[in-house]
Order: sequence, then structure tokens, then C-alpha cells
Amino acid sequence: MFDSISFLRVIKTGLTNFVRNSWLSMAATMVMTITLVIFSTLFLLFVMTNYSIKTIKNTVDISVYFKIGLAEEQIRNIQDSLAADARIKSLEYVSAVQAFEDFKAKHANDQLITQSLNELSENPLPATLHIKAARLEDYPQIAESLKQDQYANFVDKVNFEDNRLVIERLNKILQFIITFGLALAVIFALIAILVIYNTITLTIYNRKEEVEIMRLVGATNWYIRAPFLTESFLYSILSTFITAGLFLPVFTKVVPAVIGYVSPQAGEVFAGSLTSYIWMFLALFAIAVVLSLSSTLLAIRKYLKI
Repeated sequence: MFDSISFLRVIKTGLTNFVRNSWLSMAATMVMTITLVIFSTLFLLFVMTNYSIKTIKNTVDISVYFKIGLAEEQIRNIQDSLAADARIKSLEYVSAVQAFEDFKAKHANDQLITQSLNELSENPLPATLHIKAARLEDYPQIAESLKQDQYANFVDKVNFEDNRLVIERLNKILQFIITFGLALAVIFALIAILVIYNTITLTIYNRKEEVEIMRLVGATNWYIRAPFLTESFLYSILSTFITAGLFLPVFTKVVPAVIGYVSPQAGEVFAGSLTSYIWMFLALFAIAVVLSLSSTLLAIRKYLKI
């Protein structure tokens, strides 16, 4: 049982311990801050990479150029056949007529090209089918399937090799970020737990006589343990505020600029997303609390005999 007075005393004792062991407190706070900086960096790196990959993925496709003069019905049959493939996300068909009109519109201001097009007796552009895969790793398989004999009499060219290198690099980048990021986060989380664990252990030894006196006068287990938990909670608060302050300009300036370079629309949305920053701030605080309290509870359980 506890009341408001005992609660305030616990807070005061925790603050006293924090100030009394200022060097240890600063060391623990700095290690926790470094850990949160690592988490923040990984989070922002993941966000920027995710936006970049999503944007680039939307521009990557397989272009299938049909032979000139191929009947529309035959093209539709091929399109229906491909639509049944679960690996394919979407199909966009551009007829030969539409391709010719789009080309003329694009070069409407070029008098030489316009004059050359007017002299043509027939449309030199083929019908095209643009294929987008559900996943990046599906593109090579889809491209190989389009080179099979069943399509040989209909397809003139499959334009995928230009995109193969881009797709392979995107997959490698994504796998590296996931693997390296998780490994780094786990390593620094363990370091933070170890440092706070040792800090609280030293605090317990320094307050050994006080704990004995508190036990003799009938203090409850909660009242004895709570100041150590308060001290570790202060590590979480300070490290979170320091990290949030360090990353505020990065979050509001650098990240939108990088994302905006790849996707202007996404950059504008991200730049004004104060909600995202608040959620990141709360997530960092939750991580800090979990790491600090878990290490403190381990130290209390092992070294605080009450």
C-alpha cells in the first residue's frame, strides 16, 4: 500500500540517487541515447528506403512489344492468359494506334519529327503490354516465361534486361537494411541493458546501508525498490528527449529532402507529418523504458535482498 506522500518520497529518492551518482547517470543516459540514436537512424533509413523502393518499383515494369500487324484479338487472348498469373499485379495495354498518337503528342513541338510522321504511310510503332509484378523477385521469372515458344509468333521483344540490374540492386539493398539493421539494433540494446544493469548494481551497493535501515524501520518492498526504478525511468526520459531533439531537424529537413528527390509528392507529405514524428518519439520512449526497466529489475532481483 502507498499514498501520495510515499509516492513523492520515492520520486525524490530516485532523483537524489540520479544526482548523487551523476557520472554513472550520465554514462547510462549517454549509452541509452546512443542506442536510441541507432534505432532512430535505422527507422529513418528504413522509411527513406521504403519510399524509394516503392517509388522505383512503380516505375519498373516489363514491356512486351508485339509484332506489327498482330490482330487485336490475339493480343487480348495473350493478355487474358497473363492476367491469370498470380505473380502479375497489373497489365496496361497500349495499342499501336494509341502509341502512335502518344508519340505525336509528345513531339508536337518538334517540327522535323512532325513532318516526318506526316510522310509515313503506315504506323511503325507496335502494340505494347506493360506488366507490373506483385513482387520485385517475380520479374525475372515472368520475363523468362514470355520467351517461351507459345509466345514466339506473337511477341517481337521483351524489354526487361534494362531493369534487371535495378531490380537486383533494390533486393540487395532491402535485404542488407533488414539484416544489418536488426543485428545492430540487438547489439546496442544488449549494451544498453548491460550498462544500466551495472549502474543500478553500483547504486544498490552504494545505498546498502540505507536499504538496511529502511528494512529495519519497516519499509515495504515496493518502497525500497521503487527509487531504483525511478532512477532508471529518468534515464529513459532524458535519453528520449535528447534523441528527439537531435533528430528533429533530420526528420523535418533531411528526410523530406531525400524522399522528395525520389518522389516529390511523398516528400511533401512526409515533411508535414508531425504525427509521424510524435509516434516515433513515443516509440523511442517505449523502447527506452523497456530496456531500462528490464535491466533494473534484473539487477534488483539479483542484488537487492529484501
